[in-house]
Amino acid sequence: MMQAQKMWTTLAEQRQSHTRLIVWTVEARAAKRLKAKDEDIERIRSMNWALEERLRNLLMEAQMWRDVAQSHEATANVLRGDLQRALDSQAVRGGGSDDGQEDDAESCCWGEKQVPLCAEEEVGTPVVEERHATGAGRCKGCREGAAVVLLLPCRHLCVCAPCAAAAQACPACGSAKNGIVCINFS
Repeated sequence: MMQAQKMWTTLAEQRQSHTRLIVWTVEARAAKRLKAKDEDIERIRSMNWALEERLRNLLMEAQMWRDVAQSHEATANVLRGDLQRALDSQAVRGGGSDDGQEDDAESCCWGEKQVPLCAEEEVGTPVVEERHATGAGRCKGCREGAAVVLLLPCRHLCVCAPCAAAAQACPACGSAKNGIVCINFS
């Protein structure tokens, strides 16, 4: 009897030892998996934070570009209004004048940059020629086309596109042309 009880006690201890080993193995594997999942969660959180930060930056940049576009649109509207008022006043003043040349000279940028209108003209001679009565909005170069090109820096709207390409200076005031802006009246 004593031997049977000893055997039962030994079997119970072996069973407990075996159970503890299984539990320890399962816990070790579970801990390893939990640690891997925690690392995945932390990596995803980090990525999520970086993406949210990028989204905030992109939204701020988009708002900045929207503001810039609105500012440029407002500037364009102001310039469009100024141009329309200038054209209207030129039409009103040009109606009672011989050629409207006095009005054009008001916006001139005189200085050392006065050059001949075309390469064939003499260098250093101011470009002042007899103007025939032309309607407001007519090209002062060829007197045939519509004045749709704004010359810079004097800001005269006085030539058509072909004349603007050929001109070295403004036909209204003689100042050197250093740029043009094509105007679309639509």
